[in-house]
Amino acid sequence: MAGHADRGVTLVELVIVLVIVSILAVAVLPRLFDKSGFAARGAKDFLGASLRYSQKSAVAMRRNVCVVVSGTGLAVTYASIFGSNQNCAAGNLLMNPGNNKPYNDPSNVFPGGATVVSGTSLIFDAVGRPLTPAFVPTAAAITLTVNGYVPSITIEPETGYVH
Repeated sequence: MAGHADRGVTLVELVIVLVIVSILAVAVLPRLFDKSGFAARGAKDFLGASLRYSQKSAVAMRRNVCVVVSGTGLAVTYASIFGSNQNCAAGNLLMNPGNNKPYNDPSNVFPGGATVVSGTSLIFDAVGRPLTPAFVPTAAAITLTVNGYVPSITIEPETGYVH
């Protein structure tokens, strides 16, 4: 037993370890450097939070908040006066509470080049319901999908609940 502690690694053991490490490197390393999944998840979370904030802002301000989701970002404006049929004013930009810049500011684009599959325009009225750009309550849920990430974001028609 005393001589057993002095025993080294055999060539066969070393080759087996190198083969296992090589297989793991080929399988795992590309995933470590591919950030598109993380970017898509970040974009989905940012978009969902922005939509919820827009809806809550509409209720708090008691006026329409208009959201335009396109490509790599969104723009959010609000109406100057009360009323469910009031257009949003271009100069009334809703600020992102995370950085106090308008949502259409370049610093608020989706991370990592993530994109939305198909954009949409909607309005949250003073009670938080989603409306079409023609001020008609949406009849069906609105679904937004970020490329490379499942599940989608859904906005319920009557309540405006974003999940």
